[in-house]
Amino acid sequence: MKNKITWFLALVVVILAAVLWSSYQNNAKSAGSSAKTAVTGIGPAISPNVVPMSVVSVTQSDGFYNIQAEYPQFSGVDPAFNKKISSLINDQIKSFQKESKDNFDARNATMPAGQKPLKSPEQPFDFIASMTPAQFSPAYVSFMIDIYYFSGGANGIDQIFAFNYDLKNKKEISITDFAGSQAGLDKLASLAQSQVTSQLQSNGLQIDSTLKQMIADGTKSTSDNYSNFTFGYGKLTVYFEQYQAAPGSAGTITTVFYKSDLDQNSINSSYLN
Repeated sequence: MKNKITWFLALVVVILAAVLWSSYQNNAKSAGSSAKTAVTGIGPAISPNVVPMSVVSVTQSDGFYNIQAEYPQFSGVDPAFNKKISSLINDQIKSFQKESKDNFDARNATMPAGQKPLKSPEQPFDFIASMTPAQFSPAYVSFMIDIYYFSGGANGIDQIFAFNYDLKNKKEISITDFAGSQAGLDKLASLAQSQVTSQLQSNGLQIDSTLKQMIADGTKSTSDNYSNFTFGYGKLTVYFEQYQAAPGSAGTITTVFYKSDLDQNSINSSYLN
């Protein structure tokens, strides 16, 4: 009887061990898959099998600068388009570095008597540039680069730069191209003005005459006001930069228009499916 109990307990231990090992393997596979996704950052919308591309990283971390920037470079596009992207980031970094150094030197130059000049800032000056794709499809490339930097002063600065490209015709896409005509852009501007106003009201801002005029100017139907847009998968997103259509405290204002909304307002864009 004692031998039977011992044998039974041994069998239970073996079964439990097998179950635990199987669970461990499954969890390990799941964790490995998640880690790979986090590292590559490649999802269905930016699959390299659809649009051959590489992501260029620019980093610098020392006592003076903290620079973390990335931007894409594509195969099969006009070289000028890649150059435009790379030049934007590199020129912005150079400008940021000069501005930060000038501000730091000016601070040292006005240091109170008897206080030693600083060799480096208390914290490094930040420059962060990250990419957000709207679509990387066989037909179109559409993405946004968000840049934040702090070069001294009271506050950091946020900037938005959007890029839209027709792969088949090898040309950039403007907001007028997207809207179909100036008349289409006029209709879009009307929708944008209403949406921006509603967002600001929801955030507790009082729409007085000054702010009303600022919204009207910032959302007016000009190509400059609508240079920062992305599109794909049934929606158009328009970004209004800090200070463009509202006080700086409002930050970047993001407006979204779905295909159904555009169709209802007779904005029939051939770029949305």
